[in-house]
Amino acid sequence: MFFAAAILALLSAVAFVMSRPHQDPPFSHDPRFVATTTPSFRRAPPDATVTEQAFAWWNQIKLRFQKRRPQTYSFRSRATSPYLIGETLNLCMEVTGVRYLILKEVAAGKCEYGFTNTLNGAQWVAVVTDALQHGQPEWRDPHTKAIRKENLVLLTNDARTVVVLTKEMARDFQSKKAH
Repeated sequence: MFFAAAILALLSAVAFVMSRPHQDPPFSHDPRFVATTTPSFRRAPPDATVTEQAFAWWNQIKLRFQKRRPQTYSFRSRATSPYLIGETLNLCMEVTGVRYLILKEVAAGKCEYGFTNTLNGAQWVAVVTDALQHGQPEWRDPHTKAIRKENLVLLTNDARTVVVLTKEMARDFQSKKAH
């Protein structure tokens, strides 16, 4: 009887934690930004079997609580080539668990990078973030309708969130934060 009560209490606690919403960073509701996402196993379809529903529920728990292990990822060498910034940062989030908030127009832009050795996840994320900050990524500016090509600034907002900004936005952000 005690064992059954303990199992029921544990399942109730897990269900409670699963139903709580994530804390959103301040920029997450700013329409100028898009947030990275990880692959999700959110819900099983309505016609799913009990086994499929249990599998979906288990994946939700793993995505929410599993510690990321960037060293377990492996990226083979690749020639320098352009990659979409938003998709690349989605993969960075999958590897590290760090969420990126990116200006929408920048997320649709491209960044070139490449490497000659096989890298683990942490090394690969370092290559990508270095390319964003020093590799002159490019995107279409919606105001001027021209292609912008400049380095980006990555500001750590909190332990799990990085904001990707242009240099002038970073200056504005930091000056407002200082006041």
